[in-house]
Amino acid sequence: MTQSYSTALIIGGSRGTGRALAIKLSESGTRTIVVGRTLRDLEQLKNEYSSIEILALDAAAEEVASELLAEYEPDLLALVGGVQPKMDTIKHLSWDDFSSAWNTDVKIAFEFTQAALRLPLKSGAHIVSFSSGASLLGSPLSGGYAGSKRMQYFLVNYGQREADISKLGLKFTSIIPKQLMQGTDIAKQASSAYADAAGKTAEQFMGQWDKPLTPDLAGSLVYNLITESNDAGVKAYTLTGQGAEAMD
Repeated sequence: MTQSYSTALIIGGSRGTGRALAIKLSESGTRTIVVGRTLRDLEQLKNEYSSIEILALDAAAEEVASELLAEYEPDLLALVGGVQPKMDTIKHLSWDDFSSAWNTDVKIAFEFTQAALRLPLKSGAHIVSFSSGASLLGSPLSGGYAGSKRMQYFLVNYGQREADISKLGLKFTSIIPKQLMQGTDIAKQASSAYADAAGKTAEQFMGQWDKPLTPDLAGSLVYNLITESNDAGVKAYTLTGQGAEAMD
């Protein structure tokens, strides 16, 4: 069974995986609205794909989540964006550095999950939240990033629980890339930091994965999952260069 969407709201879709997913959805005929902080990236996306609507704003700001969901009433909400954590050891990070992903990534996930439940979004709507492989394995050079990504995974489960209790008909899914995504700023920064710590080059560090995971591949994998998957009971999928896999 194929699932189609009438309106998709992509939070953090101006570049990377969010951008790739937005393009796939728009090309399939879905009305696609992309929210991002960087106007230049949004305008470039709009210039290349005129059917995509863009909004330059801070998705973590107060009331933004409830206002956007009330205005656009998406039947697909994808929470993709987040901050790029400062890479350093716990010994050298300030609290602001350590907690940056909690104050942005987790706040966005919390605010939009809560708004989807309170509004609520219409029955059948799908909320897709991106986490990270750091949530499973830790990430000692990125401060509180790993913990924040684990909390985003928990929020998917919390959201699904509340939706089920209230019989809202909403579906929550967590997407967990287990590899650094080749070519992204965060991959360049993280691979460099971890390579230095291990006495390797960034290329050697990224070479630990036989098949690279790129934003375009991740976007395609997620698009296929949300439009073709029949496994209604799965709440989380991991992504690698080899493909997508349901988590137990």
